[in-house]
Amino acid sequence: QAEHAYTQVLAATPEDDKSRAGFVDNLAASIYKQGEAANQVQDYRAAADHFLRIRTAAPTSTIRPTAEYDAGAALIRLQDWAAAAEVLEAFRSAYPKHEMRLEASKQIAYAYRQGGQLPRAAEEYERLASESEDETLRRESLLVAGDLYQQSNAGDRALKAYGRYVDEFPHPVEAALEARFKIAEIRKAANDVPLYHKDLAEIVRIDGGAGAERTARTRTLAGRSALVLAEQVYQEFTAVKLRQPFETSLQEKKQRMDAAIDAMDSLVAYEIGEVTSAATYYMAETYFNFSRSLAESERPADLAPADLQEYERALDEEAFPFEEKAIDFHKKNLEMMRTGVFNAWIEKSLGRLAELMPGRYAKQEMSDGFLEVIDSYMYRRPVPPVPAAPQGGPGTVTPPTEQAPATQPPPAPGEPGGEHANPP
Repeated sequence: QAEHAYTQVLAATPEDDKSRAGFVDNLAASIYKQGEAANQVQDYRAAADHFLRIRTAAPTSTIRPTAEYDAGAALIRLQDWAAAAEVLEAFRSAYPKHEMRLEASKQIAYAYRQGGQLPRAAEEYERLASESEDETLRRESLLVAGDLYQQSNAGDRALKAYGRYVDEFPHPVEAALEARFKIAEIRKAANDVPLYHKDLAEIVRIDGGAGAERTARTRTLAGRSALVLAEQVYQEFTAVKLRQPFETSLQEKKQRMDAAIDAMDSLVAYEIGEVTSAATYYMAETYFNFSRSLAESERPADLAPADLQEYERALDEEAFPFEEKAIDFHKKNLEMMRTGVFNAWIEKSLGRLAELMPGRYAKQEMSDGFLEVIDSYMYRRPVPPVPAAPQGGPGTVTPPTEQAPATQPPPAPGEPGGEHANPP
């Protein structure tokens, strides 16, 4: 009735009448109250329709912006995502300085996300990160934007969102490293190995300097990153073949071996069970690879049959201690099961022992009571194995420098055995 009455009054009021603006506002208010009433009985479609009628029935009314925002909110409650986004975007465009503009952007982002339009939702979250003065909202919006771009297979746009996050919000460190790790994973998926490794190295560096902000999670991310970088060093070691001239290739192989051992040794300090298991496995495989490389090395072409036989006997004697060390390290990985840890790296060590010592580590034996159920786990550094003393051989073959294993921290400079000490 009020709406009808004000409509009639306006029809009889000249356009230039000073009282006309008040009548327009009264008409808009009467319609707005109908929308409020529909909202109260949860008839959100009717509420939205009433609120939106104001822009045609009373376009100059002061309540129109509020009504249009409320129409969008009613459509959100109705879960009409497309209509809600359309209405709220129109509101934001028409009233760029309105106090509810930022709230409208939040609702638009939510509507697009719920409606499955993930790239458009991500754009809205980026917009929130740019327009909001609330640091928490800006940080969270950038992370959500990056995640939504990833879900949309828009890797380049995800990289930009995450990259912006780590540039603008280096603290707290844990959240920043999570974002950096996501950046690294995108590089990995794109097969951009140099940048992937660069990102991982940055994670390791930041965690190392985090001080009081270092957490179990930052150590885990850094440990996993350091493992990938150490695997690269290991692969560089295995790529070196022992060819003639033997001394030259042996020297390079020894240098690569020491580098691989150093890289694996550094992983233990993270005190992450999975990373320690991986380091122990790779230590074992480093020694085994060196043993096999000696045994399979290229022979000199000018040796007489008797000399060649003696040469090969000496090679076998030099190779054997390194195979023994490989077995010892794989065994040490198995000991972690007694602390309640079992993972893919320990399983790989089990598999290698079944190959190297099938009589003792047959699959049936491994399945009969070998794995104990442990209710709790506390990290423990594995005890370093005692290496077998290398046998003497001809001057042609020199065993490599035996680096301290990954399970024993290196001595400080100036202490006995300071550079490449064997375990006691």
